[in-house]
Amino acid sequence: RDAELTRAIYKRVPVLIRRDRKPIANEWKLKFYTMFHQTNDAELFAEPADLKAKKYTLDGNRFVKGKKTYLPVYEAKMVQAYDHRAAGVLVDASNWMRQGQTADTSEADHSDLRFEVFPRYWVSTSEVANGFDTGTSLPPAVMGFKDITSATNRRTMIASFVPAVGFTNHFVLIHSDQSWRIQCCLLANLNSFAYDFVARQKLGAVTLNYFIVEQLPTLPPHRYAERCPWDPKRTLEEWISERVLKLSCTAVDMLPLAETCDFTGGDAEGGRLNHWKSQERADLLAELDAAYLHLYGLDRDEAEYLLSTFKIAGKSDPGLPGTRSVGESILDVFDHLAMKSV
Repeated sequence: RDAELTRAIYKRVPVLIRRDRKPIANEWKLKFYTMFHQTNDAELFAEPADLKAKKYTLDGNRFVKGKKTYLPVYEAKMVQAYDHRAAGVLVDASNWMRQGQTADTSEADHSDLRFEVFPRYWVSTSEVANGFDTGTSLPPAVMGFKDITSATNRRTMIASFVPAVGFTNHFVLIHSDQSWRIQCCLLANLNSFAYDFVARQKLGAVTLNYFIVEQLPTLPPHRYAERCPWDPKRTLEEWISERVLKLSCTAVDMLPLAETCDFTGGDAEGGRLNHWKSQERADLLAELDAAYLHLYGLDRDEAEYLLSTFKIAGKSDPGLPGTRSVGESILDVFDHLAMKSV
């Protein structure tokens, strides 16, 4: 049944990049790249003791001295879907292996718009700018995904917007020439259960390589100009991007992205930012997942089966009242959107 459903999705949704055409079909105009290799580029990294000895002072999670700034270096384990503050890194020097241990961000810290996670390394702004190939300026944000994963994990594809900082090589960056609002839709697609289901069928080991992502069925950017089937007054771009920005712009370091997207749908900073609220986030995620089940052309039976293949979908959201599972919540929204579709 997995094979039949996967084949049906491929018949309806094109792959991200087609290399069997000349020129190569790459509607998203994107490229994948990594910034810093944790071993080969280690000489670029600075630790807090080094920077303090050079008279740098801490400002948020950045070290500053005059006009010079050292930016944090994010590792993949610090990021989760729509969450650039999932965890900081604590160094346990007594460990022979894995000295950098994650320190998960609490609900209270997530609710603090000014809370920022701390890495174990920092790197100069100029080196980060070189990594982005943007000269002296930095982009408002960057999209990326974790490349170390498994088909048996709770989720296989985990992607997020993250501030323009340094990144180690296991957080793969995605550059696209499309508008940031449209890129919000790409992020929503990558994080959907519908997309993840196919990713699991393609993954043979523990690395989500570029060539695998290129082969996965991904809605093309022009689809988002269409009217939203369940909200005809809005385009799909408007409906999806508003929800992605509410999920993503939860801290002051995401203000550049909010301003670039002219986002005003939040509850703080003139609508530019949105406080982290677990129930609201669960509702937004259910709406996005239900939407992509429809956009991938699944009927109710197919949607229910697809969700049943994820263990996490059979569980309720941790920390939330009620006994409804994640999958049941998504299917409720799926039915609601089907009733409203024109």
